[in-house]
Amino acid sequence: MILEYADYAMAALLVAATLIELRTGRIPNWLTILPLVLFVAVLALAEDRTLLYFQAGQGAAMFVLGLVLFAIGGAGAGAVKLLAGAALFVPFAKAFYTFLIFLGLFFVCAFLFVQVRKAFGAEDSKWHFLAKQVIPLSLPIAIAGIIGMLVI
Repeated sequence: MILEYADYAMAALLVAATLIELRTGRIPNWLTILPLVLFVAVLALAEDRTLLYFQAGQGAAMFVLGLVLFAIGGAGAGAVKLLAGAALFVPFAKAFYTFLIFLGLFFVCAFLFVQVRKAFGAEDSKWHFLAKQVIPLSLPIAIAGIIGMLVI
């Protein structure tokens, strides 16, 4: 039963992480560990784990890429963990296209965040992305992850 709905649960986690980061500027640790817990449950219940091992490898690769981004100041720790968690659920055959979608979305979202901040931003805003000059990575991660899991 969990195997059929794991992608939808992961999509809900991505949406929740995005909303929380847009509001607070942080992605809580308890939310970034849930994709791993969900993936371990899927791995334990799956009959054929072969493709899941490839997905675990791509999750590890995205985590290493994220650590490099974190080390140079290009991403926060929560976004790194969320990126790796989302990569666990993107089928291996769709991973390259999903990564390209993520890269495109990153630039589009960066442009949109800057424009929205210019138009509506205020230092006293309750929304973190409107109060600070930041580019939350959870939005392109969530959109690309959902497209990779459920659309393409």
